[in-house]
Amino acid sequence: MYKSIYKSCFAGVVALSLCACSGTPKPRTEIALSNTALQNAEVAGAKELAPIELRKAQEKQSLADSAMSREKYTTAKQLSEQAAVDAELAKAKSEAEKSRMAVKEVEDSINLIRTELNRGDDQ
Repeated sequence: MYKSIYKSCFAGVVALSLCACSGTPKPRTEIALSNTALQNAEVAGAKELAPIELRKAQEKQSLADSAMSREKYTTAKQLSEQAAVDAELAKAKSEAEKSRMAVKEVEDSINLIRTELNRGDDQ
């Protein structure tokens, strides 16, 4: 009787172990999203305007790719999600810096016009 209980328990443990191993799907969507976010950040000029954030995103994506090859899908998913967030930050910083430079350019133009107008009033 005890042998059948042990066999049943052993079969249950083996079944649970197999389910646990195959329970985490490959994070293909997360990897694709983080790659897209990295590309968008680069297009936005993050290499020049937010290089630190972009580098962090690239490093995390590289670690995610490595985790995928080792079949550590949970780790790969987490790292690719973090890479996507870092890439979005790099993109946002790049766009903010571009906006700041555009505002400075407009302010410089306004100051130049004021100078010209004042020069015209003096004559």
